[in-house]
Order: sequence, then structure tokens, then C-alpha cells
Amino acid sequence: MRSSYFVIIKDVRGHFMKSDNNKLVLITLLLSILVLMAMIFVHLYFQVPIKKMTQDVTSFAHIHPLSGILSNLGILLWCVTASVCGFTAILLRKTRTGDSFHFFLFSSLLSAYLLVDDLFLIHESLFRRLFNLDDKIPMILLGIGIAAYLIAFRRILLRTNFIFYSLAVGFLAISAGLDFFLESWMNQFGEWKHFFEDGAKWLGITCWCSYYVHTSYRFLVSLLDQPGNSTQEEAQASHP
Repeated sequence: MRSSYFVIIKDVRGHFMKSDNNKLVLITLLLSILVLMAMIFVHLYFQVPIKKMTQDVTSFAHIHPLSGILSNLGILLWCVTASVCGFTAILLRKTRTGDSFHFFLFSSLLSAYLLVDDLFLIHESLFRRLFNLDDKIPMILLGIGIAAYLIAFRRILLRTNFIFYSLAVGFLAISAGLDFFLESWMNQFGEWKHFFEDGAKWLGITCWCSYYVHTSYRFLVSLLDQPGNSTQEEAQASHP
């Protein structure tokens, strides 16, 4: 098994070694410059100070460094999930497991959206500022998207640890329900309102990340263990 992983690493390294390094540098710098240009556009069009977009929030806002720590940790876990699923999709792209490829691809895209939503407060603030619409609309659209995702990949989800996945979705749904449907009732708890809402969200994110990381691992291991797997045969040939 360990030999198979070494072969995969060798193949990936060989792929990048054969790629055009100049093109890689060009793409990297181009994307980085586009981010800077977008920031200039936001500064000129929306009058957002450059300092507020380049510096850490806690520094220019003069707030405690631990402010928003639970939210920041959740964003990190969204990023982990999107990255792991995306990488797994890339490895599965050239195999015959087309359903698995699409499952991890859309799982990566979904997690990436949830990352961006949390990072830039899309449904809480940005969507309303840009389009002057109720903040419940993006949540409804997200719910429709998740429902379509569950229907499209129900077979794969049911073959994996679906109970654990249901736990993740359940905690996230509880958090959204407390925020959007029981907000007035939750106000009676004062500051503890945020603990219950964001605590449920945090539990949902941790379960979400753990499910996809573990599922990605299981899919890759099962792929390597398949009889007649070319990667496995190469590993055995190189280590008799």
C-alpha cells in the first residue's frame, strides 16, 4: 500500500515536472494581479478604503485578536473540505469512476461557496448591499442547491457514512433555523443566542469536514486496492 502512494506521488511530481514552468508562473501571477485589480475596482467604485482590504481586521478595527475565532476556524475547515474534495476529484478524473469524480467535484464547489459565503458575509450583508434584496433569498437558493445535490448523489451518499453526513446537515440546518425563523424567540437568551446559533453551525462544519476528508480517503484507498490497478501493479513491479 505504501508503495502505491509513492508511485502516485512520483506520477504527480512527474506531471508537474513535464508541465511548462513558464506557463505556471504566468498563470499564478495573472491570477494574483487580477485580485489586486479587483481590489482597486472595489476601492474606486464602492469607495472602500484600501487599508480595510489589505490589513488584518483586528488591527485596523482595534478589537481583540480572538474576535471571530469560531468563525475563522469554521472558514479554515470549509477551505480544508473544498481543497481535499477538489484534489480527490483531480485524482479520480482519469479513472472510470465518473460518478465519484462528479461527486467530489461538486462537493468541492459547494464547500467553496460556503467558504466564500462565510468569509464575505454574502447572505448576511453583501447580497443585500449589492442587490437590495432580502438576505433570506440566498439561503433559499442554497437550500435548493443542496437539495439538488442530495438527489443527484444520493447513491454515493447512501454508500458512505450517511448518518454522519446527516448529522452535519442537521447541525447546519438547526443553526440556519435559529437565525432565520426563531430569531425573535432567541433574543430572550441575550448573548447566549449567538452561542447556540454559532455553536450548532460549528458542530455542523466540523462534521461536514470530517465526513468529506474521511470519504475522500476511503475512495482513494479503495481505488488503489482494486485488482488489476495499474498503479498497484507498477508499485509491485518497482518493489518486488
